[in-house]
Amino acid sequence: MTLTDLDAAILDPASLAPEVPELVPEREDGPLRSVSIAMAVLGCFEQERELGATRVAAELGIAKSTACRMLAALATSGMLERSRSGRYRLGLRLFEIGQLAVDRLMLRELALPVLGELREILRETAQLAVPVGADVLYVDRLEGNSAGTMFHTELYRRGPGHSSSAAKAIAAYNPSMARAILERGFQRRTPFTIVDPQRYKQVLRQVRIDGHAASREEHTMGMSSVAAPIVVKRGDRTVAVAAISVVGGTSRVLGARKIAVVQSVRRAAASVSAALERSQE
Repeated sequence: MTLTDLDAAILDPASLAPEVPELVPEREDGPLRSVSIAMAVLGCFEQERELGATRVAAELGIAKSTACRMLAALATSGMLERSRSGRYRLGLRLFEIGQLAVDRLMLRELALPVLGELREILRETAQLAVPVGADVLYVDRLEGNSAGTMFHTELYRRGPGHSSSAAKAIAAYNPSMARAILERGFQRRTPFTIVDPQRYKQVLRQVRIDGHAASREEHTMGMSSVAAPIVVKRGDRTVAVAAISVVGGTSRVLGARKIAVVQSVRRAAASVSAALERSQE
C-alpha cells in the first residue's frame, strides 16, 4: 500500500495545521471559500480542546461573524459540538468519519485475496462495496464467468442502494445508510425492484435474521446477486462498513446453487470482518 496523504498526516500531524495565507480571501464568496474556512476551522482544534468564535477568528484572520457561522454549521453537521461554556470541541461525527477512513484504507488490501478465493470457488463475479450515502460504491471487482474467463478490475462505480444486495446487507447493520435510502425514496428499475418503504424495512429485518441479502433481478433483468455484510464493533454496536457480493445470471446465483453461493459469500464476509477487527487491535 502506497503512502497516502492520510498516512503522511499520521506521521506528521503538523502537516494538517491550517495555513492562513492559503485561505480564500475574505472578500470572495462561494463554496470554495466555505470549504477552505471549514477545513481551517477544524484544523484549529488540533492544538486546543475547546475554542470560541473570537479565538478562531483571530487564529485564521477572518471576521468573528464568519467564524460564528462556520462553527454553528459544523456543529449542526456533528463535526463539532458545543460545550456548556458556549465554546466548541470536536464532535463524534468527525471521529466516525475518521474511523471509516482508517477502515477503508486497509479494507481492499484485506478483501482482495478473499474475493479471489470466492471467485475461484463460484466462478462468478465477486465484488467489494462500501456505503456512500444512499448508494453503494464498488471499490473492487474480480470478474468471471462459467466459461472460465476471469479478470480483475479496480473500479469505482456507484449504484443505487435500494436495488442492490450489497446495499441491503450494509443497510441492515448500518442505520445511517438505511435512513438515507428511505429518505431519498425508491426508483423502479425493473418489475422486481422493491419500491415500497415498508416492504424494504421488512427485507432489512430478514437480512438481520438470515445474515445475507439477495437481489433477484431488481437492478437488471436476468442478473441477480447475493451479499453479506463486513462488520466491525463500535462500542457495544455491530456496524456494517462494507459488503461482499457475488453477481451473475439468476439461474446460476439463485437457482440450484443458491445455498452454496450464500454459504460461500457469508464465509468470505466473515473472514474479512475478522481480519479487519484483528488489524485494529
